[in-house]
Amino acid sequence: MPYMCMDSFIKQYTRKLDCNKFMNPLLRGIAYGLLLQTALWTLIHAGYLADSIRYLVASLQEEPSWTRCYKTVDNNSSCIPASDLILRCRQSIITKFDSTSAHFNYLKSFMYLDRSILATRFFVIALVWIFNFFFATVQDDTLIKIFKVSFICRVFSTLIAIFFILISTKYYAVTAFVEILDISAPHSYTVSMDHIVYTYGIGFLGLYDFATMSPYTMIDNAVVIFAILFTAIAFIRSWIVRILYMVLTNCVEVEISVTPHYLLFAILPLSTEFLYAHKLYIFYIYSNVMVATMAYLAMLTLTMSKLLHNEFRSIKNIYIVGILCFLGFSLSVPIVVSMTTIGRVKGLIYGLNVVVLYLGGFKVAIVMWVYGVQRFSTDIHFWLGFKPTKFWAICWMLLPIVLLIFFINRVYSITQMTDLKQILVATVWIVFSVITVAIFHIKTIARYIVRNNLVAAFKSSIKYGPPDPEDRKRRRNYNETVRLRQCKHNCNILDDVMECNHMPIMFKSRSTLSKSSSSLSLTNIYETGTKSKIKSTSGVFEVDSHH
Repeated sequence: MPYMCMDSFIKQYTRKLDCNKFMNPLLRGIAYGLLLQTALWTLIHAGYLADSIRYLVASLQEEPSWTRCYKTVDNNSSCIPASDLILRCRQSIITKFDSTSAHFNYLKSFMYLDRSILATRFFVIALVWIFNFFFATVQDDTLIKIFKVSFICRVFSTLIAIFFILISTKYYAVTAFVEILDISAPHSYTVSMDHIVYTYGIGFLGLYDFATMSPYTMIDNAVVIFAILFTAIAFIRSWIVRILYMVLTNCVEVEISVTPHYLLFAILPLSTEFLYAHKLYIFYIYSNVMVATMAYLAMLTLTMSKLLHNEFRSIKNIYIVGILCFLGFSLSVPIVVSMTTIGRVKGLIYGLNVVVLYLGGFKVAIVMWVYGVQRFSTDIHFWLGFKPTKFWAICWMLLPIVLLIFFINRVYSITQMTDLKQILVATVWIVFSVITVAIFHIKTIARYIVRNNLVAAFKSSIKYGPPDPEDRKRRRNYNETVRLRQCKHNCNILDDVMECNHMPIMFKSRSTLSKSSSSLSLTNIYETGTKSKIKSTSGVFEVDSHH
């Protein structure tokens, strides 16, 4: 939450999405590192979107592909279709998941280089990037409305799904709820941190409102509301997934390691076959993933294009979006092929999880330690009219240390991995990202060394701040202590409207003027007459002298 609050306020304060080089020149290299991680995450989301579309279309069949058995490369393996599996469960016979039709369908769809399946996946990937181009090139207001509609659809579909599943599986629902809240259950801090990093945009380009939100929105309240809503909806989705998993494992033994991709495209579709109205749950799962990834993909693409357009203003934004979509399709093809060896994709994700912690910690350290927490808090006080509490200030100060600790923990966990392919791919991505950021940093520092002004490489520019030059001038002359004066009545004066005697300044000035004018009219009434006489007499003397 402190990271998202910091990142959102910087974009709200400057009213643009750029490298923040005016805030600190070193943030330019960090921004391009964030761009790389966002691009990789976009490619991964495109793959999930394509697979969700394929499975959603397959669910419309009377017998989906995961309920039937096919001939595989390993013809000696025994395959149990979903109908036989349900009969075995009614007889309390335990079945291993690697002998079910869903497992073999997953192998056929993602592991084997079948020409027809690869052609289908390439075709769907092409459709994904074509539609993404059209969504990312619409007007910003229209895209924001699409985001809102997709969010509302996901929320209502989740509530409908949990309502039906609670009616049909009361025992499993209660048990799953208790297991989720069980503190003694096995847990992993690294996995939890990965979810938090993804949710709040740590190490990515982050949330951007495309200049449609009011520049005076209270960011701290907005971040808290987002955290509450996202946590509540995510908890309900986790509850649904846990219920479906428990329904399946009641008579099916899952011995293999479960990845998120395997859970989504192998375990969950088979688990819905044990429930009434299983078509409803299948449609909910894949339509929810499809709508979420489609909106998120368009947002990421447009965010990257806005950043690049700010750096290369001579190129139109629509051309940048087209180039990004073309590169996205071109790079999605090797990722689709590499899905036959899951280790490569998992290695990329491991490397991504390490780099985002490094970049996020580096960015917060530059903003809060180099630019300064006090200056950042003063910016908020100047722009939004309130001073951040000590809670936010302490969190911002300690956040780089926390991210550094998790970064070291992530690097250590990679060294403990046994799969050499995953270690190699993760290391290559980490080194590539770090070298890219280092090149920009070296270039920036060298430019200031040539100018004999190395200190300026660590200072903010006078151009940093709101887009209006008058607002930037007011910020340079702003002194928050003036608004925090204390009078003899021991109360705070928050602005220049009220004086220490709790009377409006304009009213007091008017009363003072009227009082002074009245006093003059009463006490100097004779002086006025005397002066007029003297003036008239002097006038007579002047006339006589002229004569």
